[in-house]
Amino acid sequence: MPVGTWGSINRVQLGPGQWVARARFRDYDGVTRLVERGGASGQKAENALKEALRDRARLPAEDLTPETRLSRVAEEWTKELDRRDVSDGTKDLYKRNLKHIARGMGGLQMREVTVPAVDRFLEALMVNSGPETARLCRVVLRGICGLAVRKGAMPLNPVRDAVAIPRKATEAQTLDVAEVVRARARLAKWDARLTNGGALRRTDIADPVDMILGTGLRTGEVFALRWDEDVHLVDIPYIEVTGTVKEIKGKGLYRQNYAKTDMSHRRLILPPFVVEALRARTRDSEYVFASVTGTLRSPNNFRTQWRKFREAHGYEAWVTPKTFRKAVATLVATRADDETAAGQLGHESPKITKRHYIRRLHEGPDVRAILELFAS
Repeated sequence: MPVGTWGSINRVQLGPGQWVARARFRDYDGVTRLVERGGASGQKAENALKEALRDRARLPAEDLTPETRLSRVAEEWTKELDRRDVSDGTKDLYKRNLKHIARGMGGLQMREVTVPAVDRFLEALMVNSGPETARLCRVVLRGICGLAVRKGAMPLNPVRDAVAIPRKATEAQTLDVAEVVRARARLAKWDARLTNGGALRRTDIADPVDMILGTGLRTGEVFALRWDEDVHLVDIPYIEVTGTVKEIKGKGLYRQNYAKTDMSHRRLILPPFVVEALRARTRDSEYVFASVTGTLRSPNNFRTQWRKFREAHGYEAWVTPKTFRKAVATLVATRADDETAAGQLGHESPKITKRHYIRRLHEGPDVRAILELFAS
């Protein structure tokens, strides 16, 4: 028998309600051993034996071969991912996209994972699930195949030569200064509404938006701010970004006690309108922008509240809390430069800021005198 396989299964009844199923298994040291499992019936004993043989047939990670299934390598890659120093959000995102790979390629042996096979999978994914999903799956699949290469199950990583997922070049959409001023006034009025019973509604959207406008923070960074540790309102007022709020399936809502990247851990001096808003807030929770119960506030719930405001005032769907972060990037880049804008937003590279956050005003040169010659 080949290594890792077993022969025919035999059932034997030992007594009333006592059965045993046996089979010979060729182990990875080359020795054939008898494996047996018991059960209350012949079928139950056989099922238990099949499970044991299946688990025994699984190769350890260091023994991955070209015949190993991609799904098996993906399991080992997931364990490796858990040990890596990346954010919980990134891990969760990669794991959620594993389902596409398992469904589309999980049954292939590693020797069958070729460039054409990867191309077919990614192109089908682009059509059925969209380019963003295909891009993420390409990243995950590259990592899985990279592990297979390191363990000797593949000679080269086929994903490197597979089809690239094109990014549609789009200009950042944001609000200009006048539109932001108008939105702030509407938000303040929205938060000050009264219920039918005459009580103040507690939506609290205006102050978090002001914090974004005064700093360029991400939404998760806004709700992770703590009064004692992160906010300093004496002398030159500033905040320190030391974490972000995450909401992950199976873990729930929690504060990640480190910033998204090294550049995201930053100290930002506050403009006067943000200082004024902070001093007017009550400190009945450790968090600056807490939930109505004083606990950590969910960014998803905040976005739901924002959508209600947006629909009530006729804003288009692209206007989101992130739009105000883009407004910060555009204004700072226009009045200062791209590098300053990237530093304010906590980006690793100004390229990210320029590509996704800054709206360029494409103005042609003043050549009126030259063109007037046509009319002379």
